[in-house]
Amino acid sequence: MQLTKSQIIFDQQAHTYTTPDGVCLQGVTGMIERQLFPDKYSGVPEFVMKRAAERGSFVHEVCELVDDLGIEHESEEARNYQKLKESYGLQYEASEYLVSDNEHFASCIDKVYRESDNEFSLGDIKTTYKLDKEYVSWQLSIYAYWFERQNPGCKAVRLFAIWLRGSISELVEIERIPDGIIIELLSAEIEGRKFINPYAVPSVKTDMPLKYREMEQSIIEISEQEKYWKEQKKILMDGIMKEMVKAGAYSWKGESISFTRKKDSIRKVFDRESFERDYPGVYDKYLTDTPVSGSITLKVS
Repeated sequence: MQLTKSQIIFDQQAHTYTTPDGVCLQGVTGMIERQLFPDKYSGVPEFVMKRAAERGSFVHEVCELVDDLGIEHESEEARNYQKLKESYGLQYEASEYLVSDNEHFASCIDKVYRESDNEFSLGDIKTTYKLDKEYVSWQLSIYAYWFERQNPGCKAVRLFAIWLRGSISELVEIERIPDGIIIELLSAEIEGRKFINPYAVPSVKTDMPLKYREMEQSIIEISEQEKYWKEQKKILMDGIMKEMVKAGAYSWKGESISFTRKKDSIRKVFDRESFERDYPGVYDKYLTDTPVSGSITLKVS
């Protein structure tokens, strides 16, 4: 059974969905955030959002190259995606498969895989620091609802998130939300009323001031960016070191930067543990009190 192609026109550059009659339709992301997760990205700086979007777009593109052209892309995410496909026996059917109710909403499903003649699995690629399974569940459940109506006789039998972020590569099966609840969510958005989420749980109690609670996602992203760029700098410096050794150079100068290579050497360090063991009490005799400024520790759970 072949999948039905939607008549909705998707402009990838403007990211808009338009009917053949010129009517603009809503995407799913904005609706989900308004109705279910209004504070999801509250306080996140624009540059962080932009960088995350660029990274996500890149990973989506290389995965399409793997699927559509069979290209073995050099990126870690592309290699890991290929391994996931092979490990789980995924039979690729389509990328960016557009589904719509043809009246109010439209969106593209990242990946469709064939299970049988009329059974399919739907996948959504995520590149976030943490995988938000609740968010993906709503997203893919909406897609599954439209997918089955756009393709009568077909069934979306499995939904899963494809989590790709550097060395992280996981295929996470996602629970489908019943169609009745999805219909109510869509109706609430169309009618301009607030959807009452039957799965909502009380907020976790916290003593953190509101200002910083709203910035939590931003802080996580900044922390992750710091870690990422430290790793990238190390990779760069290790590469430069190898090239300078190979060239026998100790100094390289560019227009705005320069590199200086230090020769191998031996540094003498004081073995405190051995000294304390051999001369008990002497070490403490020479300790002095030094003021130390207070600090905080950030732990991302």
